[in-house]
Amino acid sequence: MKKQVLSAALALTLGASLLACGAKSEGNAAGDASAKAEEGKSDVASEDKAKGNGETLTVLYMSGVYADAAKSMVDEFEEKTGAKVEVIDMPYTELHQKMLLDFTSGAGTYDVIDVASQWDGEFAPYLTDLQPYMEKDNVKAEDFIDNVIANSGKWQDKYIGIPNASTPQLFAYRTDIFPNGLPDTWEKYREELKKVTKKDEGFYGASISGITGQLGGVFDYVLWSMGGAWADENWKVTIDSEETKKALEHLNDLQESLDPNWLNWGTDQSIQAFLNGDAAVCETWPTLGLVQDADNPEKSKVVGKWALSVIPKEKTGITLLSAWDCAIPEGSKKKDLAWEWIKMYTSLDKQKEFYSNHAILSPRKAFWEEDGIKGTYMDTVREALDTANMWWRVAASTQVDTSFNTLISAYLSGQSDLDTTVKEMKAAVEEALQQAPPEEGTKNYNH
Repeated sequence: MKKQVLSAALALTLGASLLACGAKSEGNAAGDASAKAEEGKSDVASEDKAKGNGETLTVLYMSGVYADAAKSMVDEFEEKTGAKVEVIDMPYTELHQKMLLDFTSGAGTYDVIDVASQWDGEFAPYLTDLQPYMEKDNVKAEDFIDNVIANSGKWQDKYIGIPNASTPQLFAYRTDIFPNGLPDTWEKYREELKKVTKKDEGFYGASISGITGQLGGVFDYVLWSMGGAWADENWKVTIDSEETKKALEHLNDLQESLDPNWLNWGTDQSIQAFLNGDAAVCETWPTLGLVQDADNPEKSKVVGKWALSVIPKEKTGITLLSAWDCAIPEGSKKKDLAWEWIKMYTSLDKQKEFYSNHAILSPRKAFWEEDGIKGTYMDTVREALDTANMWWRVAASTQVDTSFNTLISAYLSGQSDLDTTVKEMKAAVEEALQQAPPEEGTKNYNH
């Protein structure tokens, strides 16, 4: 239908031009002016199309909802610009290495990439400064949630990406079991979960994703909430702390209220356990299936009996942030066209559409003021986004997280004791910083 409308518009333009030419041949001054006006309109339309006419834009997104959202926008973008778009999607486990290899090889394969914000600092030298584009098209940083754009897209006072998705780690809980909400300290939280756990009935206090790749993040938000950190703002390692020991002991004690197989669970399994009515709390990314299905009687046994909560406050209440930003590699030869794609993908209209169709949470402030968003459980999500934290956004971050997943899993499965685990965690952080030291002058804002 869109192509038919476009064809009809071109036909009308062509018809008007022919009529104008006929009038001009008779020496009619008004007709001559009309012809010039129509030619001007045609020139504008051609110029708009010429932005991408005959070019192919290659965009790279993580497989799943972000790539699906990109694919849903292709037809509209192609119609608007005259360009062709190739959407390439890859699983998260491959994305970092694929992007880095493209940068360091100078291949210039991609024109737009969607960057997990923990990679911002590592990738910054290979990305285009977007400030001139933002100023040209009045894209304002203040339109985005302050904490999100500070952690996603902005690096060392430079905008290298535009945020397009932001999700905090939250707790879903059973309102019929906790009518007054969840406790605000980890100790009280553990006590309450123990009270409701009924192992002989297969009912547990909480469901958590403990598989490698998720466990490190679980530890992080407990540590941060308790006031601990990997290192201070000057990269001095501080992981060998009482807060680290308390966070590890918390997870170890919490296992009494968890399914015995929780260290093998991914996000899907932990969410499904909650939806099946087998857990009182689910510590999770809420938009990865939980909020979409919790009130669907065909998929859930907790319909009308659940709510979202921020994590226990303890000292800070800081939770984990998952955020992504669209960026343009320096190697792209189609930067202006790439910016047009980013501008459309991150616009408020598209962000609302992507939430409706793919449950992607927007980092734009205006999104959270929309009817159907404000005044619902989404207010809890919005609250968490103001303080949610991100791993370090330097190269060492990925190595530290990988090491932590392995070390914490070994401790929780009884293969290592507490003191040994903390000692090895400290060594892992020091080794990562030695092998990939942050750029000189870089401060650790995510400590």
